[in-house]
Amino acid sequence: MIVCYKAQNLSTAAHFARELLETNPTAETQAKRARQVLQAAERNMRDATPLNYDLRNPFVVCGSSYTPIYRGQRDVTCPYCSTHFIPSHQGELCTVCDLAEVGADASVLLSSPSQIR
Repeated sequence: MIVCYKAQNLSTAAHFARELLETNPTAETQAKRARQVLQAAERNMRDATPLNYDLRNPFVVCGSSYTPIYRGQRDVTCPYCSTHFIPSHQGELCTVCDLAEVGADASVLLSSPSQIR
């Protein structure tokens, strides 16, 4: 919220402020800051810098390029830590766990019946 506000992305900052206020923050300073950002942003609802972010579509973040992977887009995962990646990173070493190849087909050792999907 604050980063978007400082970058003059006021429409996006207002969205984040509303999201924060919906969670009923326990710290009054957070709620106060969110109300201030929302009030300032409502005067001029525009974004100075276009973002690769869709407010209404859930997503996961690529573990290597940090780009959003929206629901419905193709992705590959690390078989060890289950981090999501965009398909261009398939075959590379996972940048999160540094143990497995992204997109590899691997069986997993199950030590408990509750781990079965």
